[in-house]
Amino acid sequence: MNSRYLDAYLRKDLAKKLVLLSGPRQAGKTTLAKRLAGREGIYLNWDIRSHQRTIRQAGWPKDAPLVVLDELHKYLRWKNFLKGLCDEFGNRPPLLVTGSARLETLRHGGDALTGRYYSYRLHPVDLSESRLFLDGKTPEQRLSHLLMTGGFPEALIRPSDAERLRNDRFDQVLNEDLRDIHRNSSIRGLKLLIELLRERTGGQLSYARLADDIGVSPATVKSWLGLLEQLFVIFLVYPYSKGLARSLRKEPKFYFYDCAASYNGEGAALENAVACSLLKWAHLERDAHGRQTELRYFRDKEKREVDFVVVQGRRPLWCIEAKTGREQLSPSLAYLHERLKPAASFQLVRGLGASFEMRGVKILPLVPWLDSLNRI
Repeated sequence: MNSRYLDAYLRKDLAKKLVLLSGPRQAGKTTLAKRLAGREGIYLNWDIRSHQRTIRQAGWPKDAPLVVLDELHKYLRWKNFLKGLCDEFGNRPPLLVTGSARLETLRHGGDALTGRYYSYRLHPVDLSESRLFLDGKTPEQRLSHLLMTGGFPEALIRPSDAERLRNDRFDQVLNEDLRDIHRNSSIRGLKLLIELLRERTGGQLSYARLADDIGVSPATVKSWLGLLEQLFVIFLVYPYSKGLARSLRKEPKFYFYDCAASYNGEGAALENAVACSLLKWAHLERDAHGRQTELRYFRDKEKREVDFVVVQGRRPLWCIEAKTGREQLSPSLAYLHERLKPAASFQLVRGLGASFEMRGVKILPLVPWLDSLNRI
């Protein structure tokens, strides 16, 4: 089994506190957890009926090196149950709890478990991590493979089944995971919404237009988009406007966690892959190091737009524009670099030969930069 980018961080923090691991369905949470548990650890899954009694009674050996509780959020009393374990047993044995949307809700607002846990989000494989799965391929070949299959491990190693696995994953999320957070939503409506989003990946959300296309209200569309975000199907990127009086607080842009899900061309797929890599890096900065890191984009009244603004500590760290083949400096990126004065601005160009700099903006080959992102 391939190691994952979170392995060392999880091992370190499991020695200190309870650890919660969330993320998209089929991103590899269970595989990672079982590998960490090893032969001596205990793996218990709430979906397995014979495991439920052991979980309720905390009936595992207290000298085990690690206990994994998978899908525990389906237990109605799971938060109070974990609080009781922490208060009674401390960190003996270490506990790793895996799941999806329900675990992620602990990040928002106070909770009985506050101060008792660390939390991580496991992302699909990106270009930087793909070398562990696609040994022998060049970075450019690995990027092409990701844009064809997406970064979910099973699809990555079985490319001929990638679209079928993607459709199955979307169906499982809507037919199973959705019930955990909202039982009354229209599965048919959400499926149609996903299809429409796949045609418009990387665009600004228009609630009114989507509502008109589906035949529901804009408020319903907004609610459904929130559910898809909670379920790790899409993520929203909001505009950056601090200190920019001429910028507009418009609707967010959206991307899929599956970087190959889009229908709307090579440029959109490449932008989605860059967005996935940047969000993965930002989440790791926050989860492992506590750095307040966010992914934003920029657009102003003059319709100047920059794909991404990475914000750390409430200050712009990077301004980034991703291109499929243009070497000319983006006027919007040059403008934003001069206005915000971030630590660095990058125009990342797929297929670019030599790097160069213009007006303070670094124009770089996209593939090597993405491939080294996890080492920055």
